[in-house]
Amino acid sequence: MGSLDRAVLTGFICRLCSEMHRVVLHIYGEEGLRLKISEKISRYLSINVSRADPLPKTICKTCLERLESQHRLVTVMEHAAQLLKRNSSDLEIGRGKENNDNNNKNGGSTL
Repeated sequence: MGSLDRAVLTGFICRLCSEMHRVVLHIYGEEGLRLKISEKISRYLSINVSRADPLPKTICKTCLERLESQHRLVTVMEHAAQLLKRNSSDLEIGRGKENNDNNNKNGGSTL
């Protein structure tokens, strides 16, 4: 019991996988803040982390890599969705212009 309690107090338990690790990143440390770990955990995992809660404020390397991988995946997907929306708007505009050009060539409108 003593070693687990000490690990919680010294920050060697990962907030996400709850396993003990010798090397962890402090979520609210300089690097954790720079990487926006708390925000990413909240966004991608629907887990609220706050400085005031009694749970560990550390994340292990494996969970950090998985979290960053998820962030990259979502970022790529969001960018792709924006491109597709923009391109589909351009295609719709192009189709409308093409239909108008065809109607003008045929001398009238079609039903």
